[in-house]
Amino acid sequence: MNLAEYQQQAERTFQPPSNLENSLAYITWVLGVSAKAGELSWRVTQLIDESDGEMDYQTTLQIMEVMGFILWNMSQLASELKINLSDIAVSNLQKVAQLDNP
Repeated sequence: MNLAEYQQQAERTFQPPSNLENSLAYITWVLGVSAKAGELSWRVTQLIDESDGEMDYQTTLQIMEVMGFILWNMSQLASELKINLSDIAVSNLQKVAQLDNP
């Protein structure tokens, strides 16, 4: 699956409440990204503290699940802003390639 297909399918998984104002939709997605990023930080901290950084199957699944929710919220925000995830990915790779990586 490519990012465009993912974004299209992700849009179909959300039915906004009828009373949700457009401005609140942005906040919903940003808060979702923020909350899940915090959870991801916690999971990785837990991995380091409890397992000395050794990934087991269960931890991998938990981290993948959290990263998936981050991707889903990012996809929803991008759709709301009429931005393609693929464009974000390409732009990001171009910027990263320009960084001075030692």
